[in-house]
Amino acid sequence: MSLLNEQIDVRSTDRGNPARFTWRGHTFRVRRIIGDWPARDESPGSTGTRIHLLRVSAESEAGEPSIIDITRDAASDRWTMRRQWN
Repeated sequence: MSLLNEQIDVRSTDRGNPARFTWRGHTFRVRRIIGDWPARDESPGSTGTRIHLLRVSAESEAGEPSIIDITRDAASDRWTMRRQWN
């Protein structure tokens, strides 16, 4: 597991759920949402904004599966990749 906290570009479904996202030039397809939690951003330098944490089962362009934690900042609509579980 790696703690990343890197911004990602997310494409969502009509219901607002992430369908795919791009991280470091690679696209991942969200296969399913495993967990969904409201939280506060406690990372260094954070202002304590409200975020939404999602744990997803994702698949890389090469078909490699991964479990990934992503967050959405409610105020800015900014998405961040927090962790990738290998």
